[in-house]
Amino acid sequence: MNIYCKEANGRPLLSAVRIFMALALIVVLLTAAPAAALDLFTLWKQPEIPLRMQEGSWVDYRSQVMAGGRREEGLTRLVCLTRADGSDDKTLLLELLPLQEQKDGTLLPLPGQGAQIRVSRDVLKREGSLLQSIVAVHHWQDGRPQEITPEELRDDPMISTSFTSDFVPDEVSSQQSTTRIVGGHQMTCRQWILASADTQSVVMPAGKMNQISTREIAAAVNEEIPFLGLAYASERVRSVSSLDPPNRKIPVPPARIRVEVMELVGFGFDAVAHLSAGD
Repeated sequence: MNIYCKEANGRPLLSAVRIFMALALIVVLLTAAPAAALDLFTLWKQPEIPLRMQEGSWVDYRSQVMAGGRREEGLTRLVCLTRADGSDDKTLLLELLPLQEQKDGTLLPLPGQGAQIRVSRDVLKREGSLLQSIVAVHHWQDGRPQEITPEELRDDPMISTSFTSDFVPDEVSSQQSTTRIVGGHQMTCRQWILASADTQSVVMPAGKMNQISTREIAAAVNEEIPFLGLAYASERVRSVSSLDPPNRKIPVPPARIRVEVMELVGFGFDAVAHLSAGD
């Protein structure tokens, strides 16, 4: 993009309109990639994290997301169904269910909402992409199931926020063990800190705009907990931009910080199917 114009004396001058166009392009390029998010399988590939996808197991998580002065909360149940409910020798059938909390604190799946995801048992090898292990998906909305094709997986909000993250940290450090209370049971958990950093750049006539994004995940795990053993996980993502060389006339996007927390509120090994074609 040519963002120069000339004065009558021939000296180059940056057009204000084109400066704004260039800045808009910078914002688009530096934020085009979807922001990484903490989800149920973010740490799927990490050898430090236990992987236990046992038939009949289930986990309930309360999540919080804090970004841009806003706070969102959610409740999610992940289930690995038994062979009687659909798993077989080659695949595992999972259910991903949004929950609602009753006045007495009981957590119940929202009627007619959720997804069934059939995954290859090769997922236990922690190889390749997590999305590649998905064999079939049916998404329930208002009680009606709809099959989702492989091409549509990334556009489905429930699936894309739970199965697309293959986080690979630059640094992993072990922390002092901690004790957490889950469902009235005291559990001793190993703790890990996993961190990564990424730099993106856009070159413009006024200089090079750099954005450094850091991502740090803290996890408390116990091998008795199904799936990834997560009793607690938190993530802090921070993005900071700078112009090289600095130029007071060119505004730099403000720093962005997002904090996410996942806390285990219950788990067990007596799961039954919640979704069916008759819902």
